[in-house]
Amino acid sequence: MLELDEQMSQQLKKLYKELESEGKLPSKQQLSEYYATFRKKFGPDTLANLDGEALLETMHSHGNKDSLVYWLEFKDDEEFPAIFGSIAGGSAYKFGLFRKKETGTWTAGSPRNPQELTVEQAIERARHHRDQLIAGADLLARMPDDGSDRDYEHLQQALLSIAPNIGDTAWGHKYLSLLYPEKLDDFHNPDYARFHLIKLLQLPLQPEGRYIAAGRYGVIAHALQIPLPILTTLLNERDGSNPHNYWRIGTAKYKSTPREYWTSMRDGNFCAIGWAEIDDLSSITKDEAGKQALRSALQSHYQGKAPPAIGNALRQLFDFRWNIAVGDLVLAADGASIL
Repeated sequence: MLELDEQMSQQLKKLYKELESEGKLPSKQQLSEYYATFRKKFGPDTLANLDGEALLETMHSHGNKDSLVYWLEFKDDEEFPAIFGSIAGGSAYKFGLFRKKETGTWTAGSPRNPQELTVEQAIERARHHRDQLIAGADLLARMPDDGSDRDYEHLQQALLSIAPNIGDTAWGHKYLSLLYPEKLDDFHNPDYARFHLIKLLQLPLQPEGRYIAAGRYGVIAHALQIPLPILTTLLNERDGSNPHNYWRIGTAKYKSTPREYWTSMRDGNFCAIGWAEIDDLSSITKDEAGKQALRSALQSHYQGKAPPAIGNALRQLFDFRWNIAVGDLVLAADGASIL
């Protein structure tokens, strides 16, 4: 049984009362009406009764404000406000199909490898998307309301199988979450779902995936007696909407005593890592060539090290060059102790 930390529980209950009193949260009745409007317009029954160009326009015409893709990414008004998790960013290629504004040509593929489609080909692709959305919705309809971690692991696997083109996309996840908001959270990016779970002092779930954490959020929302979309709103308000990572960085030269770099890091307000002989990392590119350059430098300066040791050093250097970011939290460590 999942237990929410009491301090976390009190924080969220207090925040809920504050935002509710300020009129910043939709009521349960409003949420119900928004979901009903979306289901009536784009639910499985509606999509199943469409075909041909009508299906294509309804699902994938970004220029049509009554299309599914427009509602998922841009719709924000009294009828359907933008409070159900954002999928903004990137290009229209993320939907797997769109019509170019300049030419009117239906296009698929990727920015590097665009594929122009005939209307008939575009319709066929829209049919595949429609059928996969319906299959995913049917799968969720048969899931228990109080699904376990294992249930959601099975859901993840099943969706990737029956909906290979849309199951692991942000827009596919958002569509399904709007149909079953009591079963799916509206963190449409799995990194966001993982981030907020950690902020709730919950151990990250394995394997990772877009649907894996939903059961945990459902349990927490139920314990707090609030709708799941309200919980995610509270978490975005409390934790911030941009995830950050955590890094452990040592503070000593190899086998040195005491930990002689800690004072410099603390007083100078910087963090640093070893392997000084590798020198400047600015030329290391964020690709396989960059990793290979690091590997060659490590092997040159640290001859005799076992391959795993080289591999660990490579990973840490590459993370320090490219993956640590502004806003991340760094834990300065002395062995197992955090300074």
